[in-house]
Amino acid sequence: MGYSGGITGNRAGGNAIWRQIRAEKKKSGYVFWTVVLLSLLYLAGALVFGDMGYLKLRTLRTRTQALEARVANLKQKDTRLKTSMKDYRDDEFYQEKLAREDLGLAKKNEYIFIFNGTSQ
Repeated sequence: MGYSGGITGNRAGGNAIWRQIRAEKKKSGYVFWTVVLLSLLYLAGALVFGDMGYLKLRTLRTRTQALEARVANLKQKDTRLKTSMKDYRDDEFYQEKLAREDLGLAKKNEYIFIFNGTSQ
């Protein structure tokens, strides 16, 4: 009697094996796509919420703009102070004006009148 066994020889056994192979392929496909999906979700989360993510980038840009505005303001103030210092050093009229107004000084034979109250 001849041999009629093997994968194709026994119909019921052959179909069961093919069904098992298809089920294993399907299961491995689910595992693969689940791993891919979880990896993509992790990468998306890291890009948005991570140390070098989008939210951190937005925060740093806002902070940079605030610091640049502060630097511009300080540069303006520095320019005004340098101009004021130059005027104070070089302009005798300005020096005299500051001495009279801020320090209450007067020239020789000059009197300073200080009035109390608002109406004179």
